[in-house]
Amino acid sequence: MNRVFRKRILRDLKENFSRWLALFLMIVMGMYIVTSVVGAAETVITQSNRAALKNQVEDGEFTTLIPLTEEQEEILENAGIMLERKFSIDILLEDGSKLRLMKNRKKVNLIEVDEGQPVKETGEVVLEKRYSEEHGWGVGDDIKIAGREFVIVGIGTTPDYDLPVGSLSDMAAESALFGTAFVTKEQYEEFAGDETLRSEDYTYAYRLKEGKSEEDVKRELKSFLPEGKETKMLTAFVTADRNPRILAAAGDMVMNKEMGLIAGVVVMALFAYVISVFVINQISREAAVIGTLYALGAKKKEILAHYITLPALVTFVGGVIGAALGFSGIGAARQMSEAYGYFSLPAFDTVCPVYLLIYAAVVPPVLSIVVNFFMLNKKLSQTALSLMRNEQKASKLRQVKLKGDNFVRNFRIRQTLREMRASVTVIVGLFVSLLVFMLGLNCYVLCENAAKDSVESVKFAYSYLLKYPEGKIPEGAQACYSESLSKTALGFTLDVTVIGIDADNRYFEARPSDRENSIVIGKSVATKYGLTAGDSLTLTDSASEKDYDFTVEGICDYAVGLTVFMDIDGMRALFGRESGYYNMLLADGPLAVDAGRIYALTSRTDIERSAAIFTKLMMPMITMILLASFLIFFMVMYLMTGVMVNRASFGISLVKIFGFRTEEIRSLYLDGGAVTVAAGALVGIFPAKRAIDMVYPQAVANVACGLNLYFSWYYYPLIFAGIMLVYLVVIALQTRKIGRISPVEVLKNRE
Repeated sequence: MNRVFRKRILRDLKENFSRWLALFLMIVMGMYIVTSVVGAAETVITQSNRAALKNQVEDGEFTTLIPLTEEQEEILENAGIMLERKFSIDILLEDGSKLRLMKNRKKVNLIEVDEGQPVKETGEVVLEKRYSEEHGWGVGDDIKIAGREFVIVGIGTTPDYDLPVGSLSDMAAESALFGTAFVTKEQYEEFAGDETLRSEDYTYAYRLKEGKSEEDVKRELKSFLPEGKETKMLTAFVTADRNPRILAAAGDMVMNKEMGLIAGVVVMALFAYVISVFVINQISREAAVIGTLYALGAKKKEILAHYITLPALVTFVGGVIGAALGFSGIGAARQMSEAYGYFSLPAFDTVCPVYLLIYAAVVPPVLSIVVNFFMLNKKLSQTALSLMRNEQKASKLRQVKLKGDNFVRNFRIRQTLREMRASVTVIVGLFVSLLVFMLGLNCYVLCENAAKDSVESVKFAYSYLLKYPEGKIPEGAQACYSESLSKTALGFTLDVTVIGIDADNRYFEARPSDRENSIVIGKSVATKYGLTAGDSLTLTDSASEKDYDFTVEGICDYAVGLTVFMDIDGMRALFGRESGYYNMLLADGPLAVDAGRIYALTSRTDIERSAAIFTKLMMPMITMILLASFLIFFMVMYLMTGVMVNRASFGISLVKIFGFRTEEIRSLYLDGGAVTVAAGALVGIFPAKRAIDMVYPQAVANVACGLNLYFSWYYYPLIFAGIMLVYLVVIALQTRKIGRISPVEVLKNRE
């Protein structure tokens, strides 16, 4: 008997080759997407951590207003803290981009050179990888920095600029505008002595020896760094796990990995259910044969195993081939190109984790076996006589009495009730595809809204962040007070800028009251952390380890980064500053400020260019997600309507004998599905949007921007129209199949 069943498997595969091929391609496509996305994520996560370990990534860093003395550095070294000076000077090049110049590292955050070699002599420079790519520079090219000619001898990366942003509070990296460069110690000191350049940033990276912690570093620093009302000697203290520049790509890929694995199970379960519908349909057609086999002594478990075997084999082979494609050059390597195009990463060899190989080979067949077992077990539990007679249990839905004498309408309703299982599958497939579609659409509207909101909320032309204030505010400038605090949520710590402003500030719409610890938050903060008026917000000063509890009194229309506003006098009192203190200037044009006082300079143009980078970077992923949602719905719709046509082949051939034309037959048997699809779309669009909106904050928890996921009302009718368009295309294809059904089918099925 088993030999007979094995032969029937091959015959079934041959007779229904197009159907099994379509299902096979669905599995290959689904597993290809899962393994390529998860494989790329696993490669970036694993290899980034290896590279960070190899290149001695810092455990943290701190910035001081003036350099530590040699004696102070020695105190830290003797306390078990390995220090590396990562002093830097920001230099504006002729093309408007900013280059952060540093000297070679020796102990911490070592440079990994991908091309060329490290600098050895003056006049040589190593450029950061992404910056050189954006500007088209390579090894051997000449570059002019602050009037000096350099030869590019190397292109590389450093683990402390995995995300190459100029400031920890930047929303996104724009490598065309910012990069890092490394020169010899002597060359750097020459730049540091140039008074025409912006002043140095005195940042130290540290690695902790065994038994030491960040508290030990802070304790030693506090012992010799006094704090005054006019000066804050320790201006920043950031541990590696709270530094958005470090292992940023790995952190970004964690969500890709988790969502890819979960999405794979959901999609494979859907495909397994689609297969079960096909198998049930096949059992219904072969009921008489199965009943005869029962009568001849065949056992139920043998029949069940027979009908489960082919789907399991198809899904197994599909999963393996999909995984092979996913790990090939067109899979994970291509997915990683998006990470390489945004983050500053060394060249990685693709990782093939064992768990993902097992996942690809095991999940599809196991889900197929489980779903088919539960779906077919009851179907095959009928008696031999019942199967031989092909008795069908009358459904209460099919016995519904329909009013009216409209034959076409009533026939469509009956046909829909007869094909309830296929209709349910279509609705489920539609909802899954809507979830995937909304994920891609949310990504798109978030990028667009972030760019639009940022540009619209900026009223100033230039913003100067000062190391220490001048005695007199420059003419035409508006003075503010800025502090950078942090907020930890969903496992990620992001910088939140607190800006103290006067009541007559012309650049911000916020009007905070002078109540103690009362703030007005920008709408990006409101959407990011789900805050409304009256809520509490706790922010942390990482340098002093002090928490500040604020009460939200209102929300203003400001969306650049994560920003909140306080009354400037109240803020001075809160942070222990003297009356009149400021460290930020806003103006409608450039100001005559001593370059040595400037900590950071931001123009409206910089913000506009940075805002536009979101959509540009995410479009490849958005396109892939939207295409995947279309393919899921199209394939499920096509296969299920194919089941309907196959099941109705006898009736279709019969009505053809009576002279019905193909278009009329389509109207009777398929047009009723339009109501099912339309109802499924109308019911599913809003819950799908709501579900993705709920999980989306976790997906972008590491991005310092708001969560404006709103899109205009006309998106909904466009989505609905797109669904119905796919339905019409599928029906057009199935109409051709109806045209190929011959009236001779009636004779084949006579008793």
